[in-house]
Amino acid sequence: MFLSNSSLSSVVLSQVKFKLKAYNGLIYSLIILQLFGILIASGAGSSGTAIISTSMNLNRTSIEVGFLLVSFLAISVGNLITTKAYRYDDFSYVATRFSSNLANIIILLFFSIFAGVTTYLSGYIVRFLMFFFSTEFVDSPSIFEDPAGTFSIILSMIFVLWMFSSVGYLAGTLFQKHKLLFFAFLIVFVLLLMSKTWVTTYVFIFMNESLLMLTSKMIGVTIVLFVASTWISNRMEVRL
Repeated sequence: MFLSNSSLSSVVLSQVKFKLKAYNGLIYSLIILQLFGILIASGAGSSGTAIISTSMNLNRTSIEVGFLLVSFLAISVGNLITTKAYRYDDFSYVATRFSSNLANIIILLFFSIFAGVTTYLSGYIVRFLMFFFSTEFVDSPSIFEDPAGTFSIILSMIFVLWMFSSVGYLAGTLFQKHKLLFFAFLIVFVLLLMSKTWVTTYVFIFMNESLLMLTSKMIGVTIVLFVASTWISNRMEVRL
């Protein structure tokens, strides 16, 4: 198929609009996971201490579990949209594999933005519930008290999720290209986890004093993975 009568940008935009409506089930999955994370956070561990005749019980809440669940979902979503059932949606338009890949990358970015923002805000839902259903005093810094810090955290979460989705996208593309390549990818990934290379890679990407450096590295890794996926996809024969 050729884009003789349509520009690349218009085709990609049409595909993005269509996929945003068609993939709304992914949002429902995200909401369910976030509700599950909220339930876990609501039952977070507590610690107590006593001073003379006064005792204190401190409850700590965290969105770490919820973010971990959403991270696994990001990997799954990246893999899911490479399957045949989702790739057949592209036949609704005069499109190429390149335009389809661009649309998928944009969809994964939108998903990461929505997931990152809502996952962060889920922490405030937990505090809201504790405030109304607990006799204990609830205190935490608000978005308005530290807007720069809040923005930094949300931005980091968005790019982490986008990077994870690119990992799933590459794995799914490899599986569609050849199952042996997919299993080879898994073996290499497991070996990296078991070696010091994984620790070195983790430190290189995530251990940064600057937010700009952190986001630059995550965007760089994400771009490399998406470029690799696009290159592999473009070499795939047309399968009906």
